[in-house]
Amino acid sequence: MSRFDPRRACLFASLLLAALCAVSACSDDDPAGNLASPTGEYDLIIRNGRVIDPETGRDEIATVAVRQGVIGKIVAGDGPDLTLSEDGQALDASGLVVSPGFINTHTHEGNSVFSVQLYESARAYVQDGITSWLGGNCGLSPTGMVLEFNGQIVDNRTGLTFPEFMDKVESEGLLCNNYATLSGNLSLRGEVGCSHGEPESELQIAEMLPLLERDLAAGAFGVSYGSFYDPGTTERAMTELALVSRAAGGMAASHIRDVVVQQLGIIFYRDSLEEALRTCRAADIPYLVSHLTDMTYNGSTEWALDRIENAVLDEGLPMAADIIGYDTFKNDFFALTRFGEIPVRLLMLLVGVTPDQFFLAEDVYVDGALFMTAYERFSTMSQVETLANAFAEGRARAEEGSDSISVNVWCDIVEPSQTILSLKRPFVFMGNDGGVSRNTSTDEVIIQPRTLACFSRLFGHWSRGHDALTLEEAVFKATIAPALWLGLDKKGRLQEGCDADITVFDPDTIIDRAKPEPGMLDLAPLGIHYVIVNGQIVVEEGELTGRTPGSLIRRTWTVPGDTEAVLSLYDERF
Repeated sequence: MSRFDPRRACLFASLLLAALCAVSACSDDDPAGNLASPTGEYDLIIRNGRVIDPETGRDEIATVAVRQGVIGKIVAGDGPDLTLSEDGQALDASGLVVSPGFINTHTHEGNSVFSVQLYESARAYVQDGITSWLGGNCGLSPTGMVLEFNGQIVDNRTGLTFPEFMDKVESEGLLCNNYATLSGNLSLRGEVGCSHGEPESELQIAEMLPLLERDLAAGAFGVSYGSFYDPGTTERAMTELALVSRAAGGMAASHIRDVVVQQLGIIFYRDSLEEALRTCRAADIPYLVSHLTDMTYNGSTEWALDRIENAVLDEGLPMAADIIGYDTFKNDFFALTRFGEIPVRLLMLLVGVTPDQFFLAEDVYVDGALFMTAYERFSTMSQVETLANAFAEGRARAEEGSDSISVNVWCDIVEPSQTILSLKRPFVFMGNDGGVSRNTSTDEVIIQPRTLACFSRLFGHWSRGHDALTLEEAVFKATIAPALWLGLDKKGRLQEGCDADITVFDPDTIIDRAKPEPGMLDLAPLGIHYVIVNGQIVVEEGELTGRTPGSLIRRTWTVPGDTEAVLSLYDERF
């Protein structure tokens, strides 16, 4: 038997410690030998790009080598010693930015209450550089929902339970990027028989809780609320659902009811944001306020941002927000007019908008006669009031085959100044609130422009065009900030051992093109040369390659929601 030699033991421990320290934090589950090929051969090599990793601060001309879906090596310069495998591919990224893939914190599996088009939506998102996205927002689970609304039954259920849906998505292997989702309270309300606008009973709340537990066990990231769309949603139900979500390690996200600050300084409807703060506080749950600038009107954005930031800094609440970054959005007319509960004239006065800021997305009929045509703007308050009253009385309808509850309307009410205010806050992420749907009557594919105009607009319009934030700050906001908050520890980074989710773009030409105009709804952005998901090229020179290497992300960890960590890293970098 050999004798114990303390000097040998000390040397061995030192060598072992050095080896462990040499492995990137992203490579926790990968032996060091699996990251860099011993023969120097890689599946994909991206040479001579400006490699930006906002977590480590790397910003240099470098070469990134990928092996088996993982970043294996990053070296300064053109990496002459890195070689390709027999079937490998090399990309020249000279003059381009090589960034971690963009992470979208708020989107949908479809943008219509009548259709769910998961894979079509994913293909649109990836063209905007999105490599990972979070669906199931605004209270709408990916399995759809059923509810009675204004005398009609709205039903877009897939016929699958949440766990069955997740299993189906995982087994089909048709995703072109990485997909995670939430469980929505509106879908849960439908499952327990709630009627639109009616508060949940104690029994119904009790029935919703195990349904959410089921969804969380299947990998849901948490719960989403759509209290704006169904005012019957109660704060009690939201809090009880939040407690269940947090107990399972999940988060919450909310399309809040409204925030309005009247110009004289009197705050109206602020209780919607306070409701979110109270829910966050009661459950100590990571809470994301969805598309903030779409829900803060009449100068209230800065107040809302300050309120969230103070809650984070003063109380340590795990709260953040996201915005779309697009000036125009499409929504249902009857929902926008609060289902007839508030006089339209008073509502528009409080919100601070005028009729000409709204135009139709489809033809609409009143008493059987054509009232207004698609893309026609409202010109008078009486037009808006007439249409609102007609829908409330059941005398109006959209064109044949419409996918809306009432009629789809374009809204030019997001002030650019409010978007710029939001972009300057590190805890505000990007979420396009988009989606692709298929009209079940006409089979027509329907798309909102913002589906293809979130990150390309962030870099091209807001950063380059308006100097709202620097290129480096935009990369931070699009990648590491949401990754840290959600707990995606191998995404949002360009480091050895991390997932090879990469977006390569031209900082001088990247720009969105989709617009709410005929023939321009689905124009893909310019300037995004390559989008790489799990090591495979999904977009090449702006065109889809047809590859589907994306994966379903089932949450198995506790969402950290560490807004203070996001702020700390931002301060360190900028």
